[in-house]
Amino acid sequence: MTRVDEFNSFYTSTFSQAVEVTYAVCGDRQVAFEATVDAYRRAWRDWSKIRDRNPLGYVRNEAWKLTPLSRGTHPLRRRHEEDGDTELLEALAELGIDDRRLIVLMTLGNTDLEEASREVGLPAEEGIENITTALSRLEISLAQSIDVIERRMHALGSATKSLEIPPPATVRDAAKRGRQRNTVLLVAAAIAIMLGGGLVATDGDALASGSTLPRREKIGAEQADVLLDSEKIDKGNLLSAAQVSGLDPQSKWTVDGTDENVNNTTPYATCPTKRYADSDPLKVFVRTFTASGTTNERVAQAIEVSRSDAIASQAYERLVQWYSDCEHPRVQLVAAYTVQRPFGDFQILKLRSHRSPERTFTVGFSHSGTITSTLVHEADGTDGPTIQAFARTLDDSVAKVCKDSGGKCSDTIQVRRTDPPPTTDGPGFLGIVDLPPIGDIDKVWAAAPVSAKSNPASTQCDKADFSAGGADLSRARIYVLYQATKLPDQFGVAETVGRFPTAKAAKKFVKKVSRRLDSCAKDNLSAKIDQKSSVKGPQFSGKVWRVGLEINKGKRTYYRTALIRRGADVAQVTFTPAGSYDITQRAFSSLAERAATRLKYAE
Repeated sequence: MTRVDEFNSFYTSTFSQAVEVTYAVCGDRQVAFEATVDAYRRAWRDWSKIRDRNPLGYVRNEAWKLTPLSRGTHPLRRRHEEDGDTELLEALAELGIDDRRLIVLMTLGNTDLEEASREVGLPAEEGIENITTALSRLEISLAQSIDVIERRMHALGSATKSLEIPPPATVRDAAKRGRQRNTVLLVAAAIAIMLGGGLVATDGDALASGSTLPRREKIGAEQADVLLDSEKIDKGNLLSAAQVSGLDPQSKWTVDGTDENVNNTTPYATCPTKRYADSDPLKVFVRTFTASGTTNERVAQAIEVSRSDAIASQAYERLVQWYSDCEHPRVQLVAAYTVQRPFGDFQILKLRSHRSPERTFTVGFSHSGTITSTLVHEADGTDGPTIQAFARTLDDSVAKVCKDSGGKCSDTIQVRRTDPPPTTDGPGFLGIVDLPPIGDIDKVWAAAPVSAKSNPASTQCDKADFSAGGADLSRARIYVLYQATKLPDQFGVAETVGRFPTAKAAKKFVKKVSRRLDSCAKDNLSAKIDQKSSVKGPQFSGKVWRVGLEINKGKRTYYRTALIRRGADVAQVTFTPAGSYDITQRAFSSLAERAATRLKYAE
């Protein structure tokens, strides 16, 4: 059986059950259908990885991540169908998401308790306790026995039987288009960096114009076709404690250990899902360091030697993607930099964990031939090392490899602030890693595409209609902290992105909608704009507002909205807070700026 036939058989034999399970979790047939189709698209994209590892569990898990999301400006509001068991769906919705999934998996999913607990991410003992409590709550809520409830659960499938299953070829083609789009965007971004001018960075910011650089070549190469001799690479090519000390000269640095075990699977940093980006490396070297100071500093350096240039290139892209797609509670991408060198550029990303204590991660990547290198610095606080110091240490790490492999290397580096690399899913939109922490909530944001026909980011003041305004194409997404049960339904972020025929048409649209917002307080006596600011960058501009609407005497509800234009592309981002679960105007302005940088990758 071919790979395509294998997936087709899996898809056609499991889709009906998967969409039933998804529908029971969310209670909205259309949302369940769209989420399930998208989950199979992702399954085909990762088929070589999941085909032997419970692919149906993968599909169900991917789908449920989207199912708490629905339409419009109220992301968690469900729409029940007339032919659905509304009473049962509402009773299920009153349960916690883990309890609901356990019940659905053990009935409609035909799984036992151990498998259901594993899929939900709970120990079996905890699963037993949760399912017992949840079933008791259902019995009380519905005033029926477990047997009757189980029959009603199985009857939920009748609401999804009328759905037409898309042909498997359509799902595969959609996955292929998404993969090709991301590849093209990565290449375009790389070309833009190679052709663009540079700035010399001082203390993390570009201040002065850079001179024209010579043609980029591979690290360690005087000629473009000379690659590193990977056989000469060993642990002696790793940094020493003295070299790492440049990141914090006030502290004493020591080497904790050096690992050469290719079978070690434990990640050495926060965002990666695996230890090595190459699934079958020829050699690996990971060295860790700690500092004696009070900021709990540590450094990890990794060198992966792949079996071919093509595999190493894929590993490098995967490494960068792990961080640009990072989905950890309260972890946010702060900035991105390019280190320009005559013999190959580096990328640096700075991320921050907003847990207590706050912690800053600075990560550098380099690649040439069959070798991929990573340098990670972690420290408590919001500062970390200067980007210039980190770039020099990153250059030192490559210089050792370069020298020992027989190449002629360069110590000349220039650092400039750049747009962050694209995310895998929805590259033209805000990524999960872009979204700010909210209050004391220690949960991960989730995103889902929705229809842009009735702009979910539109507000009462602006009434922005991208299609009527002349956009050729518009798309939308909503974002929620779906596991934060104490947040009301209206809390969330919505973003709509539209492409206009020309930059002039986009500018006209933004001007028109901005006027409506500026005059809202005059046109609507219950409205009040109490915060307003502008955002601007080399290729984008926009405005940010906070609008308050009086809902009854002396009480107002607020939302924040932003309009940003980059060329012919326009984004509207709206954040609906809930009481103290809000962000500052400065934080929302930063979010608007990040949305502008993401427009670089808009379709």
